[in-house]
Amino acid sequence: MDLTTIDAYVNGLAATAAGAGDQAVRMNEPEVYGLLDALELERCPAVFLSADADAAATAAWTEEAAALAGEAGRVLVKVVGRTILHKTEAGGVRVVRTKGATDVADALAGMRRTVADHVPVEAVEGWLAAGFVTHEANRPGQELLLALRQDPAFGACVVVGVGGTLTEWYGKGSGGGSTLILPAAGLEREQVARALMAHPLLNLYCAPSRLYPEPPLAVEVLVNAVTALAELGRHCGPDGASEFTLEEIEVNPAVVSDGRLVALDGVGLVSQRRHRGPRRPVARIAPLLEPRSAVVMGVSAKGANPGRIILDNLLRSDGPVQDDLHVVHPKEQSIAGVACVPDVASLPGKMDLAVVSIPAEGALAAITELVEQDKAESIILIPGGFAEAGHGDLARAIEDQLIRGHERPGGGPVMVGGNCLGIVSRDNYNTFFLPDYKLPFRPGHGSNMAMVSQSGAYLVTFASNYDGLIHPRASISFGNQMDLTVSDFLEHFCDVDGVNVIGCYVEGFRPGDGVRFLDLARRARGRGKQVVVFKAGKTALGAKAAASHTASLAGDYAVARSCLESAGVTVAATLDEFEDLLKTFTLLAGKPVGQGRAGIISNAGFECSTVMDALDGLELAVFDPDTQAELDEILPSFAHRSNPIDCTPMTATEPFCESCRAILASDAVDVGILSSVPVTPTLDNLPADPENRHPENLAGEGSQASRMLKIMATSPKPAVVVVDSGEIYDPMCRVIAAAGVPVFRKIDRAARALAAFCRAQGA
Repeated sequence: MDLTTIDAYVNGLAATAAGAGDQAVRMNEPEVYGLLDALELERCPAVFLSADADAAATAAWTEEAAALAGEAGRVLVKVVGRTILHKTEAGGVRVVRTKGATDVADALAGMRRTVADHVPVEAVEGWLAAGFVTHEANRPGQELLLALRQDPAFGACVVVGVGGTLTEWYGKGSGGGSTLILPAAGLEREQVARALMAHPLLNLYCAPSRLYPEPPLAVEVLVNAVTALAELGRHCGPDGASEFTLEEIEVNPAVVSDGRLVALDGVGLVSQRRHRGPRRPVARIAPLLEPRSAVVMGVSAKGANPGRIILDNLLRSDGPVQDDLHVVHPKEQSIAGVACVPDVASLPGKMDLAVVSIPAEGALAAITELVEQDKAESIILIPGGFAEAGHGDLARAIEDQLIRGHERPGGGPVMVGGNCLGIVSRDNYNTFFLPDYKLPFRPGHGSNMAMVSQSGAYLVTFASNYDGLIHPRASISFGNQMDLTVSDFLEHFCDVDGVNVIGCYVEGFRPGDGVRFLDLARRARGRGKQVVVFKAGKTALGAKAAASHTASLAGDYAVARSCLESAGVTVAATLDEFEDLLKTFTLLAGKPVGQGRAGIISNAGFECSTVMDALDGLELAVFDPDTQAELDEILPSFAHRSNPIDCTPMTATEPFCESCRAILASDAVDVGILSSVPVTPTLDNLPADPENRHPENLAGEGSQASRMLKIMATSPKPAVVVVDSGEIYDPMCRVIAAAGVPVFRKIDRAARALAAFCRAQGA
């Protein structure tokens, strides 16, 4: 593929997009065919007649069109017009049975009259005659969809799907599984071939099957098409070498004909969209998270407004920021013992952190002063009321001010927000505008994890649900991404020693920022760090191409998930799964997973059955003879001793726990799932009863929790615990979780989270 030819061709097409800015303009079918020719991808034979062609050119075209009919005696004639979306309804598609040019000329004359009754004359750009390509329509393995799409966040992606008139039907019938989405960045031929052969539907085209003992296509043919589109997408993307952006090209169908892949139809979009703007000085995130000085703007001297709550939280902080703390207030001399200055200019020096808790209307002036007077290394903008409230002009003005700061020597301050809750930096400070009696942030595990969330409310729920159990190194609410983005924080934590789990709740990526996120996720993986993402917004908004199938088959969420997973990111489908993954990855970090061979014990038969359906890639360990003999000796005769062990509710605390020890000690076991339904009276797992109604004592050395924790503390193997019963067993769960062990209330969730942990480690 000659990129110089491609570039010239796309730039020539883009003359139609001049003045359209970021708005995409449709390509017509002959333009798409020309692009396929430049890509050296085969298409149906076709000839184009311009709407303003003279009589001689029209006569020559009818001769060429008739020649395309061949032995079949048929040629397809279509109206061409980039704004004509429904050609058939306009009478602009006709199969012409012809014995010569006269038949084609008569058909063209009739189509012109019919189309003129349905569409404006200026909408007709010309006429296309296409020869028929021998193929079997509407038969599995014969028609494909091939598309290139420029995702606003993740850049060029190639979509391969089951094509033809039943494209959407296949998509719905397969639950969205009829397509393969491949990000173009770094895409290699071997990767494409593996993905195609592994796909449950697309492998029908390239692999021997009962339907096709000889595959319809050699896999190399399809790999060539995919990699050509990927290279085109990279070159003609919003940050590529091309002058314009090829937003989308879709071929549907591309048909199998005598071992060839031939395009029969195509649509496309081109625009002037480009990625612009300077990068943020990410090095400023360090003083943002570990400031030695701070100023708060918007503090009430009388009531507990958000600014005052933030000030109170800063005064309670463990870090050095409270020793150099200031308030900007036009009237007061001091608030809560903190000295006030009347304006930004009066600050005694440059602050590491400025917290702006002023309503949106006044935020622009505050940020302008901080930037122009170079009074802050970093800013947290708390209030909302910007683009999300219809005040996009105000948001853009703040963004422009920050960009001007970034363009100056030194790079100006970085900013988090607006519309954010703030930041909690462990052992440093808390700028959430929530009082500590509502959200105390008690000590817990998790100094190896960073939480980066677009939603402040989600951070609140996570912090409250895991209070005293998991306290991340940083909990960052980044809001509208008016300056710092989720990728900026990922870049920062890539270089922070001791942080090996980065959890990201993302509602949307800034344009182009997804591409950078993928690069950084790969970097993080290379450094032994795990990135876990929950991507909100699963509605398939799709591309903007009219008459495009790609939008419905490869919507925004599907593209995001495919791109993220291609970079080694673990993507959670639900919030429950997100938190399961976060606690498992965080608490088990650093433990070796070996081959992912799981040893499982439960005292309930239903759990042993259920877990078998949730192994999700875990291998069920086969106990070695020594372990099996030890289990035979430990467990009562009525227990099922092979993996998964069903020891039944009659097994007492000691043999249950000794079985856990034997499982984790086995050379045949890499990871453990230790589960019990604790309601049986044979297990000691309740807090001591002051009225002596039972003899159990959760705090005692012989309790189920105490014994299990000793066993797991001496084993290097990752293990999770399941306690499937009601609230009276919450104390047991909390004791185990406080020791840094992942606890689940359902065995299937435990198995899936442990399986994801093993996959992320390469098991």
